[in-house]
Amino acid sequence: MLKEKIIFNLLYKWKYLLAFLKAKSLPKTKLKKTETITYVAREADKDWIFGAKVTRLAKFSKLNAQTYFHDRLRDLPDSDGYFFVFHQYFYRAIRHNPKILTKKNIVMFTHPNWTFSFSKTHVIWCLNKADYVICLNSEVKRELIDLGLKAEKAILMPIASDPNFFYPHERTTGSVGFCSAFGDRKNPEMVYNLIKHMPERQFYMIGRYWDRYEKYEELKKLSNFTYFDNEDYERYPDLYNKIDIFISPSTLEGGPVPVLEAMLSNCFPIASKTGFCPDIISHGENGFLFDIDAHYTEVIDLINQADSKTIDVRSTAMKHSWENCSKKLDQLFLS
Repeated sequence: MLKEKIIFNLLYKWKYLLAFLKAKSLPKTKLKKTETITYVAREADKDWIFGAKVTRLAKFSKLNAQTYFHDRLRDLPDSDGYFFVFHQYFYRAIRHNPKILTKKNIVMFTHPNWTFSFSKTHVIWCLNKADYVICLNSEVKRELIDLGLKAEKAILMPIASDPNFFYPHERTTGSVGFCSAFGDRKNPEMVYNLIKHMPERQFYMIGRYWDRYEKYEELKKLSNFTYFDNEDYERYPDLYNKIDIFISPSTLEGGPVPVLEAMLSNCFPIASKTGFCPDIISHGENGFLFDIDAHYTEVIDLINQADSKTIDVRSTAMKHSWENCSKKLDQLFLS
């Protein structure tokens, strides 16, 4: 940690201190309340999940809210408050827009990814300059506080989805599904073993890049497997309604958002204990949870148990709507 502090002080901290000096020279204005909010993301985020987040949150805000997209995060418009959809955007914005240091700032933190440039020392120092840090799950909140984030700044808020877009269905077929892009942390071996060892079940995969998986050729030959490759997002509600039991086997997540989408579609979720899954799933009630290093046979047992569950899963996820999330952020900006 000492080495981190030395590197941060020598290479990065001075850039922020210059911004703080510039902020002090700005005219002081007495702000009675927050009336305008700018939701900030990069231009490259417009057609991705970050772009969708800021657009929907701004849409449901009862304050005067707008979105701002800029890849270099320069020239932020004047606003009483700013919401940064990714924590590193806030750090860059401080350096290029010292004026934001005189306003209210809320920063979203999905999951840690410590690097040389963004070490624990660097990140925690910057996050403590924000008014609030939105933590998508309890694990991240605990970790940031343990590392030095002021506890009163850490707000637990699982990210939202749209109950008007995802509609419910009755679970009748026992079909199983996944939704993710291919990657090591998505636990592809678990996916493969579940499909291979449950030939009596129909499995659906919604996602992309699974052709990069080393066992993809073997996987696609399995008669109980259907792959919806890089489908338009507008089709997702219909695709989720082919699925009765939704599996999220990831080893590391900030969300994952598909779990919430599936729950709004009344799929019964079975998820690894990562991200916000332990925050929105009550084991044995509206879903099942398993350890990230669980053997696939444990998940097979949970899938078979899920057949007897009749709970209205959608009703347990309705509180995690974009509208409710936006209302909570409005309250934080006004507090």
